[in-house]
Amino acid sequence: MPDRPPGRPGVTPEAIRYATRRLADVTPGQRPGKALESAAARALQAELDPTAPLFSRSHGRGLVAAAVARPPVTRLGVDVEWIDPARRMAEIAEHFLGAPAAGLTPEQFFRGWTFGEAWFKAFGADPSPDLIRIAGANRSADPVAVGEGWLLQTLPEPGFVLSLVWAAPCAAA
Repeated sequence: MPDRPPGRPGVTPEAIRYATRRLADVTPGQRPGKALESAAARALQAELDPTAPLFSRSHGRGLVAAAVARPPVTRLGVDVEWIDPARRMAEIAEHFLGAPAAGLTPEQFFRGWTFGEAWFKAFGADPSPDLIRIAGANRSADPVAVGEGWLLQTLPEPGFVLSLVWAAPCAAA
């Protein structure tokens, strides 16, 4: 998948770029070796911009993702996950949200999960349960404000969810 900017007003297309790539010879949902996925994510980051001062990488069951950023972006995190219907979603969601999540769909769970992972990479702390709920319910293809940052979520390949989180001085505007 080609690299692309998230299109946030006030953050130039050159400031943030991200891309995903499916690993060759890996069926989506299979677990290839972590070393293989990590190396592929590092290579993808280098293709995007090896000199970018901010970067984040992720991999999940045969799909790798990388994001790079330059000022005015000050924080960056990306996470990609395969939507695994066998995951203990209700139990995990209850742990992070502090209450049972009735009627939670797999896509909602993984939108919240990838958001939480990307947020942690960007800010070094877990997001609040309210922000996780917002991210889980997000259906927009455009960036949305969440707390002190911004969130872009996509379904980059069938069966996968990607969350990109960033912060920049203009994010508070």
